[in-house]
Amino acid sequence: MQSDEKKIIIFAAGTGGHIYPATSIAKELIEKNISVLWIGTKQGIENRIVTDLNIKIEHINFSGIRGKGLITMVKMPFKLLKATIQSLIIIKKYNPSISLSMGGYISFPCCIASFILRKPIIIHEQNIIFGLANNILKYLSRKVILGMPIKNNNKKFKYFGNPTRYENIIIKKKSPKQKKINILVIGGSLGAKIFNEIVPQAIYSLKKELDYEINIIHQTGKTNIIAEKQYKNINVNIDLKEYIDSMKEVYEWCDIIICRGGAITISELMLFGVPSIIVPYPYATDDHQMKNSMYLERNEAAIVINQKNFTQVYLAQTLKSLIINPEIRKSLSENILKLKKKNVINNICDQIIKEMD
Repeated sequence: MQSDEKKIIIFAAGTGGHIYPATSIAKELIEKNISVLWIGTKQGIENRIVTDLNIKIEHINFSGIRGKGLITMVKMPFKLLKATIQSLIIIKKYNPSISLSMGGYISFPCCIASFILRKPIIIHEQNIIFGLANNILKYLSRKVILGMPIKNNNKKFKYFGNPTRYENIIIKKKSPKQKKINILVIGGSLGAKIFNEIVPQAIYSLKKELDYEINIIHQTGKTNIIAEKQYKNINVNIDLKEYIDSMKEVYEWCDIIICRGGAITISELMLFGVPSIIVPYPYATDDHQMKNSMYLERNEAAIVINQKNFTQVYLAQTLKSLIINPEIRKSLSENILKLKKKNVINNICDQIIKEMD
């Protein structure tokens, strides 16, 4: 291996929201002849995803602390020290030109180790407010890449957007059909129990009021049995899926989406221009899903419903308004497309390479 080879080490673990954007960046960097090493945890889903991409992965022993109780908090300094030492060994051996942190608990020991070894750090914050880790680690970083706009005059902050797996694909244009509507229901990668309960009830109400052909693809997650029972006697074309591997086809298929307010979901909606009803997950850390979603609502780019107001009656009324008023759907689609950032992955990778020099 040549000594002048450009190398990067990426820290991402635990959730798809951190891992999938990192894989988009990693693939582009590999195309640009940058060597990539990944640090994750042995139990995380990153192992399957990263291994499928033929990216080498190393592991440290660390986990999050929020909501884990007093004993976990007491043990945390010792776990952090151990994980930092593990990170130091990996990073020193690999000797990267730069470190990229995607946020989350794993970033703490890895960024501390990078800082000790004087490796430049770039962090990526996907949400409209900083997570706990990034809010601290931004002070150790050389650059902070923002997935959504955060008001700040700091020159090291760069708003490039969130990388998505669909950025460079050709998106098919929808052609509206008379008396026919396609509704996509996505409760995040694990589904949403409340969607499985409320959405079928609202569809039942709609069918009694509207003479429309209603087609539904509903990603249920593990509580699929609830959705199956609810939809049983409703006269709609329904396709229940526990998990959807490729979102591209369903984004292109749907006229309306009901979804959560995760940053990656929102970034994909910006890309596809889908008219959206967003119900932010109320227990998201620092209520970041609501804050992400309100950014769209302020720009008249989505309809946002607080989960406490997410009832059969309210959802049915909202869906009815969107179905019978295609001009509202058109306006929502046009407004969310205006918020889309272009060349996200390329701009992020160019910034990373620039910081290596």
